[in-house]
Amino acid sequence: MKRKILFISPLPPPNYGSAMSSEMCLKILKESKEFEVKSIKINFAENMKDVGKINLSKIKESFSKRKEIKNTLKSFNPDLVYIMPATSKIGLYKDFLLISQVKSNKLLYHIRTHISKKDKNNFFKKRIYNSLFNKGKVILLDKSFEKDIEDFVNKKDIYVLPNAIKNEISDKELNEVIKKRSKNNKFNILFLSNMHEEKGWFILLKTCKLLKDAEIPFNCWFIGEWPTKREKDKFFNFVSKENLKEEVVYLGKKTGREKNEFLKETNVFIFPTYYPLEAHPRVVLEAMMFGLPVIANNHASISNTIQNGRTGYLLEKNSPEEIFKYVKFLINNKTKRLDMGLKGRERFLKEFEVNSYKNKFIKIIKEALKD
Repeated sequence: MKRKILFISPLPPPNYGSAMSSEMCLKILKESKEFEVKSIKINFAENMKDVGKINLSKIKESFSKRKEIKNTLKSFNPDLVYIMPATSKIGLYKDFLLISQVKSNKLLYHIRTHISKKDKNNFFKKRIYNSLFNKGKVILLDKSFEKDIEDFVNKKDIYVLPNAIKNEISDKELNEVIKKRSKNNKFNILFLSNMHEEKGWFILLKTCKLLKDAEIPFNCWFIGEWPTKREKDKFFNFVSKENLKEEVVYLGKKTGREKNEFLKETNVFIFPTYYPLEAHPRVVLEAMMFGLPVIANNHASISNTIQNGRTGYLLEKNSPEEIFKYVKFLINNKTKRLDMGLKGRERFLKEFEVNSYKNKFIKIIKEALKD
C-alpha cells in the first residue's frame, strides 16, 4: 500500500525561489510510485508586488485554506505532512495559524529561508518556532543553518539538503555557447533575481558606474520583477543621473527559454545579495548550469556553493570597488573566466542537479515516515 503524504507549501505563481523549489519537490513525490500525494497551496500573492502584503481577500482565503487543511487531514488521513512554512514577517503568523491544527501527524518541515538572530530572539516568534518545530523533523538547505533551529529541534531530527534544479542545457549545446563567448568582444554582465534592493542590484549599478568611468566597454543586464515602485524609481533615476543608459538595460521578468537565452549570452553572473532571509539561491545554480563564473556576496550558504577562485569569487566587503576589481580581472583574462565557468558547470552537475537530488529527497521522506 502506498504511503500517504499531504504536501502543504507555497507554489507558483508567482515565480520565486522557494515556491519553485517546492514545486520541484512536489513533482518528485507525485512521480514516485511509492506515495499517494495531495497538495495544498498556501501562498495567495498574485505577483511579486503582492508578496508579504495583507488584505481582506488574503484573510478570507486564509480561513478557506485552514478549513481545507482540516478537512483534508480528516478525509485523506496522511502518514506524513510535509510543510514549507514562512519563517519571518507576516507570513510566519499566517502559516502558523494555517498549520497549527496539524498536531497528531508525523511532520516534516522544509525550511527554505534563513532565520535571523533578531527573529529567533523575538519573544512571540520564538514561541511560534518552538510550537512548530518541536513537533517534527526539519530539512535545512545548509548545515550552517542548524544554529537557526538548534533551540527548537533535536539534532537527530535535522536533515541537510541543498537546493537543486533541472539541467536545461546539454554539454554539446553549452560547448557551442562557450565558443561564441570566447569570440565575443563585448563583455556581458547579468543580474537575475527578484528586484528587491537587498538582493544587491544597487551595488552592481554602482559597479557599472566605475566600469564606465574606467572606459571599460560592457553591457549589464538586469532581469527580475519589481516589488515596489520606490525601488524601480531608484534604479532608473541612478541610470539616468550617471548616464548609464547605453550600458545598463532592465529587461523585466523573464522565465524559461527567454531567460536562458540571456544566460547563454552572458560572460559573468553577479549577485551581491545581502537579503536577510537568503538561504541557498537558485539563481547561482542557474548561472553555474550555464557555465558562468559567479561573483557573489559571501552570505548565507553561498560560500558552500561557489569555490572561491575556482568557480567564481566570494565578496568579503560586498562593495562596488571589490566587484569592479574582479570584473576587470575577468575581462582581461578570457581563458580564466571560461575555465571558471566550466568548473562551475562541473560542480553543478555533480552537486546541484535534480537527478541526484531526487534520491536524497526520497530517502529523507522515507526516514521521516518511520516510527
